[in-house]
Amino acid sequence: MKWAIAAQCTLDDVLDAVTRNRVTFALVEEDSNYRLVRAGRWEPQKHTLGAYRQIEPLKSLLFRPREYLGAWTGQAGREPMAERVVIGVKNCDLSGLAIHDDVFLNGDVQDPLYAEAREKTILVTADCTGCRDVCFCPAVGEHPYPTQHFDINISPTPIGYLLETGTERGAEVLQAARQYLTPADDAIQEARKTQRAGMDRMLLENAASAGLAPGMDFRGALEETFESRLWDDFAADCVECGACNFICCTCHCFLLADGLNARDNPARCKQWDSCLFPGFACTAGGNPRPKRAQRLRNRFDKKFIFFPEVLGRYACDGCGRCTEACIGKIDIRKILERAVNESGAVHADSSDD
Repeated sequence: MKWAIAAQCTLDDVLDAVTRNRVTFALVEEDSNYRLVRAGRWEPQKHTLGAYRQIEPLKSLLFRPREYLGAWTGQAGREPMAERVVIGVKNCDLSGLAIHDDVFLNGDVQDPLYAEAREKTILVTADCTGCRDVCFCPAVGEHPYPTQHFDINISPTPIGYLLETGTERGAEVLQAARQYLTPADDAIQEARKTQRAGMDRMLLENAASAGLAPGMDFRGALEETFESRLWDDFAADCVECGACNFICCTCHCFLLADGLNARDNPARCKQWDSCLFPGFACTAGGNPRPKRAQRLRNRFDKKFIFFPEVLGRYACDGCGRCTEACIGKIDIRKILERAVNESGAVHADSSDD
């Protein structure tokens, strides 16, 4: 169902009703960046929908960087998670959750902590109305606005806001604000269509400036360049800090760490891991990828070869966070561009034979 804001009412009225009596996470602007902060409810003078994605990935609310699993013995039951609502989620983060859902929900065994977090989190998404210079979502088949998997989506347009429910839960939540809404007419729906088309063009230009375009076969290009010198060249600047993994909205590797809790009882926690760390995937027999270039290549292999094989999509949403976070200034777009160019050169040489 699509709604517009009723006369004499505001989006703040709607979001106040939606967040009432719920733990709320919303965006605040800081130096042209956005951060998710926790609040008791929507605060009009403080919170914003954001023009583009926030700095930290949404996954940190659902798959926490470090999570206490419990003591080995005498463990008390966990307190149930309170229902919460997240305002201003952008499509790159929303799409990234599909990867986490596949890993933590759709396997032989579900992760109960992730499952509870997903169940208790209401996602209120918002169309992008701007972008970072590192954004390239169209090149990996995404858009700067969501089309599925949201509970409620908000589309800013020149003539007002268009709200759309995407799930039964979203429709139920929005009932609390029904008095502030009116069915969306053709004019505002057309305005959204025009607004979204303009954002598509902006992001296409952004991707093109980095040598990328929709439809490029990144999987084939990376398979062709598996033994390329490019991995050594880019890995030379890598300092193995793991920032690219931790800031990524789809990376999901973790390790289990055993130790003592605050009561000196043996306990276990789960924490994020990074495939760029020297000790990643080490076994008693040693490290299967002892070279930094091999670990960098493995990151791209999983995103652009493995997930297309098992899930039919890239495990990259074009958010560009990894490029911003990288201490060594490694740009994911440049790696993809070089792989595509080298792959193209190989095929061009073959056609001349």
